[in-house]
Amino acid sequence: MSQLITIDPVTRIEGHLRVQVEVENGKVKDAWTSGTLFRGFERILKGRKAEDAWLITQRACGVCPTPHGLASAMAIENAYKVELTGNARVVRNLLEGLHFCQDHILHFYHLAALDYVDVTAVAKYNGNDAALLDVKSMIAHGDTSPFTPRYNRDYRLPAEVNIAAVAHYVEALRIYKRTNEAFALLGGKFPHMMSAVPGGVTIKITPTLAAELLGYVMEIQRFIDTKYLPDVLAVAEYYQDYGKIGAGCGNFLAWGAFPDASNDPQKQLMPRGLIMDAQIHQVQDADPEKVTEHIKHSWYQGEEARKPAEGVTEPEFTRLPERPTGDDKYSWLKAPRYDGKPMEVGPLAAMLVRRDQGLLGLAARLGIGPSVLARHAARALQTKVIADSLPEWLNELDLNGPTFTEYEPGSGEGYGLTDAPRGSLGHWISIKDGRIENYQMVVPTTWNSGPRDADGVLGPMEQALVGASVVDASQPVEVVRVVRSFDPCIACSVHVVDVAEPEKMAEFRIV
Repeated sequence: MSQLITIDPVTRIEGHLRVQVEVENGKVKDAWTSGTLFRGFERILKGRKAEDAWLITQRACGVCPTPHGLASAMAIENAYKVELTGNARVVRNLLEGLHFCQDHILHFYHLAALDYVDVTAVAKYNGNDAALLDVKSMIAHGDTSPFTPRYNRDYRLPAEVNIAAVAHYVEALRIYKRTNEAFALLGGKFPHMMSAVPGGVTIKITPTLAAELLGYVMEIQRFIDTKYLPDVLAVAEYYQDYGKIGAGCGNFLAWGAFPDASNDPQKQLMPRGLIMDAQIHQVQDADPEKVTEHIKHSWYQGEEARKPAEGVTEPEFTRLPERPTGDDKYSWLKAPRYDGKPMEVGPLAAMLVRRDQGLLGLAARLGIGPSVLARHAARALQTKVIADSLPEWLNELDLNGPTFTEYEPGSGEGYGLTDAPRGSLGHWISIKDGRIENYQMVVPTTWNSGPRDADGVLGPMEQALVGASVVDASQPVEVVRVVRSFDPCIACSVHVVDVAEPEKMAEFRIV
């Protein structure tokens, strides 16, 4: 007999995600992922000046605003055929690179690691580390937030590894702060940068600023090399079964990020490409014209799948079914497809498309394939690749060169494609006389956490959940481990508007 488990909301992610799994004989037989807030940015942007989009779309999320600002600026530049200066390209790489580093470190330590690290082991700590003594005191007084609430089972790490990981959790907070300080030197502030505008960037880097940034970068690199990578490997050693859990759809898409002087998408630090049917050594070109969004199981009017450039965002909520069946609509997320296929996006996809030898070698050594562990390993290794590239980009700067390309607003259509920390991000824009006629955002978590499509094919996260074991239905830690390995960001995928006044965001008082 099957049992339905509902986790609503999944904690330690960004935004509101409802996950349901049907468990039979201790394994997930079926799964549904539901974004439970409405995405309204496309409607908010209509009629505004095109240049407003890069500022507004950053507000899709306070965790990952940078890629939205860059994708929006790229879409406008594509529509107007604007070519960036070399300095603008490099400064944008630095901004996005710093953003990747802080985001990935935040995800592992402060969102995902608590599924594997037993904080209560610190109760037996007898050293003199001030941070660990603070945590020990918290445990003694029963005040263990933000480490709890949690599913309290299946912790396998030895006590000394748990204690070290908790110390690194606290240190990661400082590194996160330092990375954002470096970002703010370039972007004006964090979150929601001010300097990477359509046409280029508004900041001129001086030798003093470059030297200051290099100091930050070296500190970030040390943490990645001495703490982040070893901690991911420590978790992998004791949770090797998760190297075969959560495989997903087997299709991977990366729009790519961090262009070089050639501006060739195939030559970016993270190149553009796709992999189909788990053939990880066969990387193909990726064509944005093959992207469609399905809405048969999403709360929007109609059922027709459309290309993003022709996308329509007309909400039509029906009901949130207790258990979706048949033609039920059950999510505000649309269901993106590439050439009709679901695609996983994110660090694993990006590093596979890159043919990264560090990841492929580690996977071969540990005997793992696409999985929960592979996503965490890919994220950590991608962080190192990017952090090690930051000094090279600093050296590329022409301190006396231009940073902005002048252009005249007008009419046109364009798109901006990049890879955000959570995966492939695309912004599509249609402009008439300088104002937005249509705007569509296809974000990483829409790809990963979207619902079934018109053919009933499950989304990538839904597929990754199917087959996972669930030992204790009252504490389904196995389910959230799969979910968090994708690092979902529902805030980017769904938004709330007041339908009585659709031009305004809804307001809530949290108590």
